[in-house]
Amino acid sequence: MFRFLSRAKASLIDSEQETRKHLLWWFLARVVLFTLLFALTTVLRERGLALTMPGMSTSIAFLATLYGATFASALFLQKGCRSVRRFGLLQLCGDAGIIALLIYATGCSKSDFTSLMILPVLAAGLILYRRGGLFLAAVTTIAYGAILILEQLRWLPDYLKQAPHIGTAVPLSAANLFAVYGLLLFLGALLSGQLARRLRVTEERLQRTALEYDRLSLLYKQIFEDISTGIITTDQSDFITSCNQAAERITGIPRGQVLGQPFIRCFPAMFLQEAQGRNVCDFNKPDGSTIRIGYSFSFLNMPVPAEQELESELERELEQKEEERQARWKVVTLQDISQVERMEQQIREAEKMAAIGELSASIAHDFRNPLAAISGSAQILAMEANSLGSHDPATFKTLMGIILRETDRMAKAITDFLQFARPAAIQPEWFDISRLVDEVLVQMQQSINMVAGTVTKDIGAHVAFWADRQQIQTILTHLLDNACHAVAAQQGKVVVAAGEGTEDGQGELWLEVRDQGSGIPPEFREQVFTPFFSIRTDGTGLGLAIVRQIVENHGGKVELDAAPDYPCIVRVRLPMPLPATP
Repeated sequence: MFRFLSRAKASLIDSEQETRKHLLWWFLARVVLFTLLFALTTVLRERGLALTMPGMSTSIAFLATLYGATFASALFLQKGCRSVRRFGLLQLCGDAGIIALLIYATGCSKSDFTSLMILPVLAAGLILYRRGGLFLAAVTTIAYGAILILEQLRWLPDYLKQAPHIGTAVPLSAANLFAVYGLLLFLGALLSGQLARRLRVTEERLQRTALEYDRLSLLYKQIFEDISTGIITTDQSDFITSCNQAAERITGIPRGQVLGQPFIRCFPAMFLQEAQGRNVCDFNKPDGSTIRIGYSFSFLNMPVPAEQELESELERELEQKEEERQARWKVVTLQDISQVERMEQQIREAEKMAAIGELSASIAHDFRNPLAAISGSAQILAMEANSLGSHDPATFKTLMGIILRETDRMAKAITDFLQFARPAAIQPEWFDISRLVDEVLVQMQQSINMVAGTVTKDIGAHVAFWADRQQIQTILTHLLDNACHAVAAQQGKVVVAAGEGTEDGQGELWLEVRDQGSGIPPEFREQVFTPFFSIRTDGTGLGLAIVRQIVENHGGKVELDAAPDYPCIVRVRLPMPLPATP
């Protein structure tokens, strides 16, 4: 690529090649000019107009000599010329001499062709730049001065002496002509040289710009083809306009089959009408295999030319339509994330196994105290088994209470462990969330010392959830247990609320448990869902971890919030099931 750019640069800035081309154009212009002059003078002579010109034979010989010299010069310029600029300078000097002879032969100061002296000067300024133009201006001025001197000395051709030709009356008039034409010649040289310089600078800048553009274009194409991420672009009608090698490799579809085709026809599993962001889909490749593709898209503000001119009062409407059309250009990026998802699943399993190992150690540690209490209580009862009838009822009741309490504590730890380590499969069904809340409250009032009236409901009539009923009951049990424990000291209130809503255009079901406790400190908000983290002295640290696991298995999410009346709000969001297609 860089060798190509170097060759392109060398060919673009080859000044000798440009000079050779300009000289060839000048040769053509010279031949055409003198041919037209010869034809014009011939026609005027035929019509009887008196012209101060040499004879016809002399004019034809002059024109033939000019043709031959021009052909030889062009051939030499193309084949064997080593110094193009020097050769061009000699040619232009020769042209100035030819024009001087023409002026001398057609009347000297009275010649009708005096204005032709400016042509080789302008050509020299444009082809050889300012120095060449000034040199030709000096040569042409000297040649014209020589013509004026010969005219003053009356060294003229015989046909001019016989013609009604009158030379310059006084030398002062000749000097005036010499000064005027000399000034015009040098002024033309300066102007043409300045114009040529500006053209050269502009051309060099354009060449550099073109080289940079070509370099960036090649670099873009190289990046577009070599990048490992698949890239597909679509126009305003969602027709595919480009597709790189990575996209071809990932999808297994040759780019020749997708270019110019509707995007949805080639990739029906990818939807570009949704909100921008990262999306995942299952893609069936032509070979029959299925992969997981992660894709996203963004809009391109591509200019769209107007199809027709509209009147001034419709310009604003046109601009709005153009903006809408521009927003439909898209660039789609995609990657094969099958391996990534497998690795993520392995990492999650490894983290889960580590958490289970830590939980096992925690359970083993926590079981020591309950087992010691149960063992001690059982030993006392065994020692007094024979005299059980005379045993103090209060002592007996206390020992049995210890056994039952510690047994329940162990059972709860085992239950939490099993729920976290081996979550049950989801079996969704429609159920009344208000009735489920009532059932959970009845169970909790029997198992813990819940003060009546602590928990209230804020659930509308006929609010039904689509989820696993048993697992939602587990969520409510953990959340209400934490909320009741948080308000026990302040004798606050707990509110259970539920309802339906929408988020990002998709229906959802939400469930909230609000309490008037002290709330969760800000430094612990990121840790409360971590297994084994608890701010309760009697907690296992698995309640909220189990809640999050169940909610994520349902495709939802858990949020922590706060309000002035309720310092702690735990909100569960579950997606609404999609309507069944006929």
